[in-house]
Amino acid sequence: MSAKSNRLIGALLLLLFGGLMVAVMGHAAWVMALDQQVQTALIPAESPLNTAIFNIIALCGSPAIVLSLTFLLCVYLWRRGAGQRSLLLGGLQLAIAAGAELVKFIVQRPRPTQQLTADTGFSFPSGHTVCTAVLVFSILLVIIPLIDDQEQALAATLIGIVWIGLVAGSRVYLRDHFASDILGGLLFASGCWLLARPFAARVSARLYRLISARLQNHQQER
Repeated sequence: MSAKSNRLIGALLLLLFGGLMVAVMGHAAWVMALDQQVQTALIPAESPLNTAIFNIIALCGSPAIVLSLTFLLCVYLWRRGAGQRSLLLGGLQLAIAAGAELVKFIVQRPRPTQQLTADTGFSFPSGHTVCTAVLVFSILLVIIPLIDDQEQALAATLIGIVWIGLVAGSRVYLRDHFASDILGGLLFASGCWLLARPFAARVSARLYRLISARLQNHQQER
């Protein structure tokens, strides 16, 4: 897919996100109906075992864990000589996560009531979904070029999509988020990733050259 197509799709996704954000803030009837229908549909699936499983999934997809895994990925890339990509992926994760937190503060949507696992903070968009999606995008960006077999590359992509779905689904199941929070998180993460990546790549390249020059000068002085 060309860079222009990525920008257009990213802009469209963010436009859809903006429309959803306005609908959530305006308590649109269709948003409330969507959220209620999804929550009602999940009630029969509630059980102690499912709650325990989804608690583990939600923990693994929490922003704290995801940011830690992103840091480890960046360290790995840096040590492998891919410093520019390390800065790119780390910067994108931090910037997109910060953007999601800013939106939360603007919308200030309360979380659902009767949570199966108590959580605090505002609800829209889902931080778990945003951070997990960006981490999966980052991992796929690293590993897909290393896979020669198209079927294996497709399998890796599907595994990533399934994991995003599990983390997102866990948040709705546990009643820590509405379905529209999850949709908003997916739109926000995907749109920002596609739209911001070219700009972030240029910034990370300049920053990497600056850091490399500083490190080289420091070694020469020693």
